[in-house]
Amino acid sequence: MAIAGKKVKVSLIVIAALVLILGGSVGLLVKYANKIVKGELEKRLGKSFSIDRIDLKWGHVEASGIILKNSAAKEVIRVGTLSVKADFMGLLRKQYIISSVTVKDPYLFVEIDNRGNIVNPVLPPDLKPAEPLKEKKQEEPALPVTIKKIEVMNGSVDYLDRKTPAIPVLTKIRNIEFVMEDVAIPFADLFSKYVLSATISGNQSTGIVKSNGRIKIKTKDMDLKANLRKLDITSFKPYFQKESPVIITKGFLDLDIDVKVISEKLHAPGTVVLKELEFQSGPGMGGRFMGVPLALVVSLLKKSNNEIPVNFVLEGDLNNPKFDVKENLMERISVAMAGKLGLPIKGMTEAVTGIGGKGTKEVGSSVKEIGESLKKLFK
Repeated sequence: MAIAGKKVKVSLIVIAALVLILGGSVGLLVKYANKIVKGELEKRLGKSFSIDRIDLKWGHVEASGIILKNSAAKEVIRVGTLSVKADFMGLLRKQYIISSVTVKDPYLFVEIDNRGNIVNPVLPPDLKPAEPLKEKKQEEPALPVTIKKIEVMNGSVDYLDRKTPAIPVLTKIRNIEFVMEDVAIPFADLFSKYVLSATISGNQSTGIVKSNGRIKIKTKDMDLKANLRKLDITSFKPYFQKESPVIITKGFLDLDIDVKVISEKLHAPGTVVLKELEFQSGPGMGGRFMGVPLALVVSLLKKSNNEIPVNFVLEGDLNNPKFDVKENLMERISVAMAGKLGLPIKGMTEAVTGIGGKGTKEVGSSVKEIGESLKKLFK
């Protein structure tokens, strides 16, 4: 009995020692794996990429201080913290399940040159992927991945446009909060719900953007609502104010739109409201604002509580290469606004599309000017 007791005691000591050794080894492995992964990423992705820290834990990876710079050493992508949590129970169903992907304090700098090309962000030469091999063995299809939740917190975007306006315009989008649920890769025939909010900084106000709904990424079907409140249009004057004696000193824009897409067919009723417009006193009321005589605009504002509301319905086949959502939206708003401002309705649609007769030329000119101004503003 004494011998048996000693054997049990020795076995327990050996097991305890093995547990301690194994636990210590795992701890050291995790500790140095973090450093190894961090160093390997920076080595492979080049000098343009840097990362402060990577923490590898059971079912959880967190990276912080992610920065990507362009060739001029300017930060074009920055992420405060990127966290990914996995659900290993999905492996029992032969499926990878990511419980959540959380991105905190991300920043993106987007720059368009005078030709309309994206010059930032672009992958520096040391980040561009290598050419694929010509002959590659057929591999087994990868297991599908389901991301239960994607969340962006306190995001920021700087958009510098050097193409459309006479003077480059920098649009600052801040406080981006975004949540999307149930995203499958490869994309499945399922809806993913989302909620989005953000702000757009202006000279005299901060515009508020909100949107929510659901999107079927695979088929492009969607059912969503979006609204914009108090967008300061004076911050975007280079888009629509050409050399003119009329100078707008104050003005805001509201937008509401309800978008439905089924089988590539779009139906989107909406409302645009121009409000609280004020103009710098100058050489009288003979000028034009967005292609319309200023006196007509001021008169309408006085009659309608300092607002110009315009209703529109956007419809079309997204599968038709001749259908352009932006052009169609501007056409609908232009016609509606011209009618609201008291321009003749007869022949107006034909004038916008350029097929009107002699009697619509003058109306067509004004409507087209409205359309061009709105197009640049909404861009």
